[in-house]
Formats: sequence, structure tokens, C-alpha cells
Amino acid sequence: MESIIVHPKNSMELTALKSVLKEMGIEFEKFHARNHFHNQKTVKKINDRNEKKFPKPNKPKGL
Repeated sequence: MESIIVHPKNSMELTALKSVLKEMGIEFEKFHARNHFHNQKTVKKINDRNEKKFPKPNKPKGL
């Protein structure tokens, strides 16, 4: 199976491509590059940092 990556310049081009693929019966999937800019090392570092958060100690009121 071959893959084709297409970068439409505007929403009109995207709509046209989607309609042609649907008419031809070609399956396609959406890929949002905006959400995938982290590599695995960065994702692991972010997850580790979120797990290590310590609760702040409570301060007594009125002091």
C-alpha cells in the first residue's frame, strides 16, 4: 500500500480533495501536524514532570 501526503493551502483545496477521494471510494485519514510536534523523549519528560508534582503544604490561617 502506498501513502500520499498532501498539504492543501486553503480550505477550498482540502474540501475538493476530500470530495474527490470520497467519490473514488478511496479511504483517507486525517493527520493534524499541529498536535504532533513533540518527539517521544519530550513526551516522556512532560509526563514524568506531571507525575512528580508535590502538593503544597497547607498554611495555617490567620498568620
